[in-house]
Amino acid sequence: MKRRAAVILGAFAGLLVVAGLAAVLVWNEARKEVVFLCGNFTAGVTRGSVEQQLGTGHFLRYRREPAVMGSRIVVDSAYTLGAHRCTIELDPGGVVRRAGVE
Repeated sequence: MKRRAAVILGAFAGLLVVAGLAAVLVWNEARKEVVFLCGNFTAGVTRGSVEQQLGTGHFLRYRREPAVMGSRIVVDSAYTLGAHRCTIELDPGGVVRRAGVE
């Protein structure tokens, strides 16, 4: 009986390790999507181009917000628990003024 309990405990520990590794890999991929895509959004890029590129992300979520001088797109990922966020500021014409990772 003790041997069976040890085998079950070992299997459970192994599953936890595999699940932890999978979570770390997904977290890192989500982080890379936010950081690397944010680097594409330089001054002069149009809102359409920004939204098209954001549409290619598998782990991203984004929202549009009004701003004092134009609008803002905030990009993050639920898989990183919001730890990495890209803020893209657009002028009233829908052209990127600045973008940066926070």
